[in-house]
Amino acid sequence: MRLSTCGALALAAALPLPTTAAPLPRLMSTNICADVLALSIADPAQIVSLSRHSQDAQRFSLAAKARQFPANEATAEDVVHLKPDLVLASRRWNARHQQALLKRHGVRIVTVPFPTDWEGIDASTLQMGQAMGREAAAQQLLADTRARRARLQARPRPFNALYLRPNGGSAGVRTHVDAVLKAAGLRNHATALGLAGWGRVDLERILNNPPDVFITPGLVNDLAYARSGLSRHPQMKALLERIPVVALQQNDWGCSNWQLIEAAEAVAAQVDALKFSEQRP
Repeated sequence: MRLSTCGALALAAALPLPTTAAPLPRLMSTNICADVLALSIADPAQIVSLSRHSQDAQRFSLAAKARQFPANEATAEDVVHLKPDLVLASRRWNARHQQALLKRHGVRIVTVPFPTDWEGIDASTLQMGQAMGREAAAQQLLADTRARRARLQARPRPFNALYLRPNGGSAGVRTHVDAVLKAAGLRNHATALGLAGWGRVDLERILNNPPDVFITPGLVNDLAYARSGLSRHPQMKALLERIPVVALQQNDWGCSNWQLIEAAEAVAAQVDALKFSEQRP
């Protein structure tokens, strides 16, 4: 059946018009944690600038990729000068700057969450993707991260692991370090030592109840603690000689986001390579 010209025009008028996708917001990130999300979710064409720390390979494992973009000093003046549509920032950054002033320049500020478990990390990844107009990319990243966690946990590692900085700093439940250890299939020994959240564990508690393995981070900031009393104590040195130590070189522990899966994989790989005399149930 052939439509008349008038009928064809009427049918065409009734069909929905094709929609034009809204342009992606031009974005600027102001710290390393925000830089990770920008580099892993955003379209490169929408990135206006990353924080200056993103250019430092000692601090940032994605530095080579980050150097493709201009760096900023994370100041309100930078925001006004660069004129992004979207700024990814921390709560502390928001507290230091006048959001009302930046809003008058048409800038939207999104606070990057700092969750302490994988459920929160997954939710914040999706939230950031939505803010950038890149929800599909965030969903793909989530699927990849979840698959990697499942692969890690398919192999049991029934060991008590103590995350320990040279100054005695550690992390119990409700920290992103706890999330890393759980993803690697390990038990967080800081909990057994009575630590919840961030804090320090004293030498006596460690000696009375030592872990199966120590986990030490390769954080730049920890260099200032290298001469601390705990790491130099003779009894602690003797303990470190008989208990395996997993030392991580990459700085992927500082931010609570999807990249923690890389820290978990590195921990798991080193633990798998260790030869334990006995496996504790």
